[in-house]
Amino acid sequence: MTAVTDVAKERGGQVDQPVTLSTGVRAYVRPVAASLIDEVTARIRDPDVPTWHNPDKDRDEPNPNDPAYLRGLEDANRQRGIAAIDALVMFGVDLVDGLPEDDSWLAKLRYLEKRGHLDLSSYDMDDQTDLEFLFKRFVAVASPDIALISMRSGVQGEAVAQAARSFRGDDTRAAD
Repeated sequence: MTAVTDVAKERGGQVDQPVTLSTGVRAYVRPVAASLIDEVTARIRDPDVPTWHNPDKDRDEPNPNDPAYLRGLEDANRQRGIAAIDALVMFGVDLVDGLPEDDSWLAKLRYLEKRGHLDLSSYDMDDQTDLEFLFKRFVAVASPDIALISMRSGVQGEAVAQAARSFRGDDTRAAD
């Protein structure tokens, strides 16, 4: 027996209780494996360091202080935060009642897209997984819920806070 199997056996009989998220949606909040978050965020690459020609040495040298490069690094870090939140939302939340039968939430998201505030072009509206993700990400889970999912997943507080800063606030989400 290992410590892992001991804990698994002890927890085997426990039944998770659903919680009501800050948006009023009922869900089971599950831990998300750190390896999944790492895999997702690792797919966001830093931009290449630009070079400049140093005339004194007559050679090209890296220029890590290039403003465009620094903006690219900032954007890559923001994208990693968003990807981490996406993973937490998709795998850390199981909807108790499934997707709402009334699709007014989707109509509101499409309205935001029409206004240029949201881009839904990468989602297949006929795919249940895409619809579930859209509902979780833009309707069911708000910033306070990310902290709960993260805590259950063992994600470090500052990493969550940084990622949560990139999460759309309640003022930009579609009301249901």
